[in-house]
Order: sequence, then C-alpha cells, then structure tokens
Amino acid sequence: MHIEQRGSGPHLVMLHGWSMHSGVWHDLAERLAQRYTLHLVDLPGHGQSDWHDGDLALDNFLPALAQLIPDKALWLGWSLGGLLSLALAQRYPDKVAKLSLIAATPSFVQKNDWPCAMQAAIFETFAASLDVNQAQTLQRFLMLQAKGADKSRDSIRLISEQLATRHTPEPAALAAGLYCLLKLDMRDALAALSCPVQMILGGRDTLIPAEMPDCARQLQPRLQTTMLEGGGHAPFISHPEWCQQQIEQFFDG
Repeated sequence: MHIEQRGSGPHLVMLHGWSMHSGVWHDLAERLAQRYTLHLVDLPGHGQSDWHDGDLALDNFLPALAQLIPDKALWLGWSLGGLLSLALAQRYPDKVAKLSLIAATPSFVQKNDWPCAMQAAIFETFAASLDVNQAQTLQRFLMLQAKGADKSRDSIRLISEQLATRHTPEPAALAAGLYCLLKLDMRDALAALSCPVQMILGGRDTLIPAEMPDCARQLQPRLQTTMLEGGGHAPFISHPEWCQQQIEQFFDG
C-alpha cells in the first residue's frame, strides 16, 4: 500500500473516496502540511497502490493499514475513506486520537431503521455500469459529487486534473469499493467510538441526505457536525480554506 508522507507536526492520516487517489487532497493537503505530518494513503488498486484480490476486504485491509500508521494519529476520511476510517477506529482504537469525516456517513444505503441514506439501487446501477463502460461510469460519479453545489464546474475540473496525474483505478478495486459502499454498516462503530469525532458536510450533497447528521447524533451524542450550505460531496475541493479551518479547530481543540 502506497502512503506518501509530508509536512511536520502531529500525525494525520488521510483516506480518499471511491475511484479517487490521494492526489485529490492536493489543495487541502498543502494547507494541512503546514501543521501536521500527513500520511496520504492510496487505497489498494488506486493511485500508486498495487491491487490483489481481497485487498479491500476489512479483514485484510485494516490490519495492513494499521501496521503502517503510528498510534494515536489524527484521521481524516472522505466518503468511502470515512467509512473505512470508522471501521479502523472500531477495530484499532489505539490508532485513532480524533476522527474527522468529510461527506461520510456510517451507512450510505437505506435500511429499515436507517432511512437517512441513499437507495441501494443507485450503487447497484453504478456497479452494473462499471462492466459496460468504466470511463463513463467514473465521469457520471464525478458529476454526481458536484451536482447542485457552489463552484460545481470548478470542482469537477480540479478533481479531473488531480485524477489524471495517476493511472485509472483497477476495475476489481472499483468493484470492491462499491461493494463497501453498498454493504458496510458502521453504525455500531460510530456509536462505540471513544475518541472525538467530527462530520463536515455539504448542504447540497446529493449522496448524503440533509437529515443524516440528526440520525448520526442519535447514535453518537458527542458527534460534532458542521455544514457548508453551498457545499456538495467534495467541500474540501470547492472550499479548501473553510474546510481547513473546521479541521484544525477540531484537531487542535
């Protein structure tokens, strides 16, 4: 697993979202590296990380990542990266001092007792279309992340530019990541967290319903939430300075 280290200060692990790589953090990472030692992880099969079948299964992925990361680090996870960060915090609590989740939820898919999420059919459609036209599917997902948000065209351009700096994710890795989004339910992990946890959300996020923070606080009353009203699913792309302020206030508080 490829992990780029830069900056100085307390250790901060950063996990990107589905179909991306650690380069997507570019602007925010430059800002945070002034105060933290960043560990920029490329998920298996993404960016500069190799892929082997089963690499994203939690029983394989979490131990492998835990071995490469210092104890009591700060963690920042975006979307799928947030879901995986919750899983790691549950299994290896000594690894996580504080956890900041950007546009992430403990369950992306609706359940009978979790209505504040997306319908499973949306992710199933993406999974089916991957086999037909991977490039078109990734572009559709990119558009969905910025849809309706402030600076949506700029966000799409910036994400596209960063993605182009490294090779396209392995098809099997993309399928495994979608499986995680579809199947992982980390509500118990969120409820049991002993470390401080923050959610940074976009008010116009098309992947996370606006009522999700209220549902999450019922699981974890100490949860801190902050909302960027004009933000979409990638607020750290459209508003890096604002996100930097929220993250640093939480980590340094």
